[in-house]
Amino acid sequence: MKRLFLAIAVLFSCIASYGQRDVISMDWDILKDIVKTTPDEVKELVTRMCAPTLDTTLTYNDRIIAFYGQSLLSNNKEFGEVMEMSKLFSKGDYANALLKAREALAINPLNLRALDRAGTCIALLIESGDASYSADEAKQYFNRAMRIYNTIAMTGLGNEEYPFCVTSVQDEYEFMQNYLDLYEYESQALIGNCDVFTLKETSKYYSDRKIYFDATRSLEFLTNLVK
Repeated sequence: MKRLFLAIAVLFSCIASYGQRDVISMDWDILKDIVKTTPDEVKELVTRMCAPTLDTTLTYNDRIIAFYGQSLLSNNKEFGEVMEMSKLFSKGDYANALLKAREALAINPLNLRALDRAGTCIALLIESGDASYSADEAKQYFNRAMRIYNTIAMTGLGNEEYPFCVTSVQDEYEFMQNYLDLYEYESQALIGNCDVFTLKETSKYYSDRKIYFDATRSLEFLTNLVK
C-alpha cells in the first residue's frame, strides 16, 4: 500500500488551478506502473467507487486511479457486450439490452456507456409498466456514472492544452451529452493524440466552440486491434 501512495504522489504532483477549479493531470505511463505493481489496491479503489452509497473518503486522485486503472485491468474485454447492448437498445429491446449491460459491467464495472444504458433501460422498463425493476436500481447506475463524469471533468478543461482524459470514444459522447449537454457538432478530427470536436452549439456547461479529448487509451485499443 505504501508503494501505491508514493506512486499516487508522483502521478498527481501536477495539480494546478485554472479559472475557478483545479485540474489533475493524467500520466498513463505512471498509471500503468501503478496497475502493474499494485493491482489489488487499484481493484479496492474500484470497489469503493462502485459502492451503492458514495464513499466520501475517496479523493479525486483515488477516483482517477480507479476509473482509468480499471480500463487497463479489463483491457476492453467488455467491448463485445457493449456493442451488442447498443444494438439491442437501439431496437427498443430494453430487457435484453439491460442483460448485456450487466454482462459488460461484470467485466468492467466502470464502463460509462454500460452504466448509462443500464439505468436508462430500467427507467424505460418501469415506464412501460414492468414492475420487476425499481427506480433505486436505475439510480445506482446513474449515480456511479455521475461519479465518473465528475472524475473525467477533473482531468482537463476541454481545450488543446488541457484536454479531458477518456478511456474510449464512447466516453467522449457520453460525457458531452450527459454531462455537458452538448449534442450537435460540425466536425470531428484526430489531432495528435486528441479527438477534437467542433461544436455546432455550446451549452451553459461548456462555452467554447471546440472540445478536446485525450484519446491515448482509445488509440492504444485501435492499435492492438490491428496487430
